[in-house]
Amino acid sequence: MRNDTKKFLKELLTGGYRASAIGMALALAIFIGFFLGYALDKYFGTDYVFKIIGLIMGIIAGFRNVYLMGRKLEK
Repeated sequence: MRNDTKKFLKELLTGGYRASAIGMALALAIFIGFFLGYALDKYFGTDYVFKIIGLIMGIIAGFRNVYLMGRKLEK
């Protein structure tokens, strides 16, 4: 295999890894926020109050992680 082909494949796989890591960080933050809201709803006996709050907090935390990872990759 030629050197330029090897270099291209290495860059392609590295970019795929970075994209999947960012996506996983976003999805996990949202899931954890929703799960904590669900647990608080069960504990306090409410219907959807803490689920919505947990979901919103998870979305905020997920996008914050995406922003910070983007800044780190930019450097």
